[in-house]
Amino acid sequence: MAKRKKQNKLESFFSNTVAVTITAVIILLALFVCTFFITTAIFNGINDPDKVETESNSEHVSRVPEITSTADNAQKVTSTTGEQSTITTVPSTETPVASDGGNVAYPADTASWQMICLNRNRYVGSSVENSISLSYVAGSGERMDSRAAVAYEKMYDAAAADGIYLTPCSGYRSYSTQKRLYNEFFYEYINQGYSETEAHNLTSKRRNPPGSSEHNIGICMDIICASSSANFQNTKAYAWLDENAHNYGFILRYPEDKVDITGVKFEPWHWRYVGVENAANIKNSGKCLEEYLGLA
Repeated sequence: MAKRKKQNKLESFFSNTVAVTITAVIILLALFVCTFFITTAIFNGINDPDKVETESNSEHVSRVPEITSTADNAQKVTSTTGEQSTITTVPSTETPVASDGGNVAYPADTASWQMICLNRNRYVGSSVENSISLSYVAGSGERMDSRAAVAYEKMYDAAAADGIYLTPCSGYRSYSTQKRLYNEFFYEYINQGYSETEAHNLTSKRRNPPGSSEHNIGICMDIICASSSANFQNTKAYAWLDENAHNYGFILRYPEDKVDITGVKFEPWHWRYVGVENAANIKNSGKCLEEYLGLA
């Protein structure tokens, strides 16, 4: 009897077109919403710029929490043996790890500003952030020093007129962001069992310590083309930059044949602003920035 009543209720429900239609719509909407959120999560995971790394020396923003450098806030890490150890020697908030480092005063005048040279042995302190005026570049979410941004947009427009799109990928980075990026690799090596000294030496070959990256003063841009972030040197965008960038004041900062001098592996995507006249002179000289300035 109970079974018959249940069957009658089902028959009554399915005979009600309105009820069936409403139920079907609700189910379809629920499926659509679930599919949307799942697809969005997957898409964001693939395209999250914080997770993109074109090469091992790329310095995109890491999701690793900022690690302080004082002994009172020492970071606990787990080694490959599973044991915890306390690391107190991490990059300072003012001075990067460098064997013969020197602090570089940030110049106020335009000519000197264009030619400032930063590397693992030449760095600026975190207070430099107060001296930089930043602007967004080419309608993107990336920023540069306002003076360099104007030049970049001229170069962007000229390339676009030739059907080339110089997609801004990574411009200015704060001092704290650079420290976070450095610490990401530092603790990766610590967890592999390297000593603190070894971890610093290995990390500095992949990422510049805070204050020693040109990104920290907004004077450069990592550029990728929309179709390819890997092997950028084989793209039309790179060919265009190689031929024309100096006309807009930009140079290839880390050439393939200057690794022994710059200490940085070939970065075809990293273009540095030095001003039109300086860029032309540097390109014609065949020298990298350190050589041109007599610092090599």
